[in-house]
Amino acid sequence: MIRTIGIYGGFFNPFHLGHLHVIQSSLQHLRLQKLIALPTFHNPLKENINSLNPYDQIKQLRSEINLPRVKVSDFEFRHQTRCTSDVLKKIQTRCPLDRFYLIVGLDQLGQLHRWVDYQWIIRNISICVIYRPRYDEHIENTHIHKEFPHLFMSDLNKFINHSTPCLHILNLPGVDLSSSELRDS
Repeated sequence: MIRTIGIYGGFFNPFHLGHLHVIQSSLQHLRLQKLIALPTFHNPLKENINSLNPYDQIKQLRSEINLPRVKVSDFEFRHQTRCTSDVLKKIQTRCPLDRFYLIVGLDQLGQLHRWVDYQWIIRNISICVIYRPRYDEHIENTHIHKEFPHLFMSDLNKFINHSTPCLHILNLPGVDLSSSELRDS
């Protein structure tokens, strides 16, 4: 099955040019028909730091991400999910995950082994990792790369046409911005 939908989650607090870069790069290079931006309800690995109530955050994100093939979804808030695997399992009850890409930043590749049910995630959805400056060391040295080296595909076209599961690092010039650094400044 051809994957045509990207899922991109995060706190987006604040939303910045790095997030926009990920969205636009994913739409273009993965040839997506739709990208779903999923503001995070709860992240077990981070302090939950949203200053806005969920629906104000959704409204704000919708005004900031005003692109025709992008939908900002309140899915995580409506279902009060606790982690990415919960989100994906709920989606899977409605449609097969082989229609989707999970889109993450390179910084997350180094933490992916700490995610709840990370092995289930890797085995059930194709993951596109978007390059971020300052996180290059997270590639070959990651727990994920060591545990699943056979799933990494360096060629984008092979990745797009390969069946799930597989991983690809979209190695484009990145934007050197971080929400946590912006909040701290």
